[in-house]
Amino acid sequence: MSSSNKLLIGLVVVGVLFGGFYYAGQEQVKQAVYQLELEYSDFRIDQITLFPPSLDLTLTYGVINPSDIDLEVSLDGAIYYGETRISPLIVNEKSILSNGVGTLEAQLNLNGTLLQAIGDPENSGEYTLRGTMKVTGRYMGVLPVSVVLDVSELAVKE
Repeated sequence: MSSSNKLLIGLVVVGVLFGGFYYAGQEQVKQAVYQLELEYSDFRIDQITLFPPSLDLTLTYGVINPSDIDLEVSLDGAIYYGETRISPLIVNEKSILSNGVGTLEAQLNLNGTLLQAIGDPENSGEYTLRGTMKVTGRYMGVLPVSVVLDVSELAVKE
């Protein structure tokens, strides 16, 4: 067997081992993500203007991480009332320590048209959070592994 064939076989073996290692890490981080609990905890009114009518709010969600992996969480989504899009909801990376609790704060701006749509008795619906959540954890404390999932897959407690 020539040295180039040995090198090629060695690279294939290393690639397969690394791929298996990464796959195992991704599954472990995915399990940690599915254990996350997202819970609405509070809101704050930052600003109210009467003309034109608008309202700036800060929503606070508590995130409980019962896993043994520290996680970096970011969110890119929107809040809906029924099928009416209320506001985009973007949260930059936030650390949630293993077996810990963290908070995610989201800024919302509601203008007069949205306030009217929400207050209209003909428009009925529930508030829902839609979008994607990206979570990064370190498998065995070394290998960064990211998982992206739809927020609807997480249980959100009110």
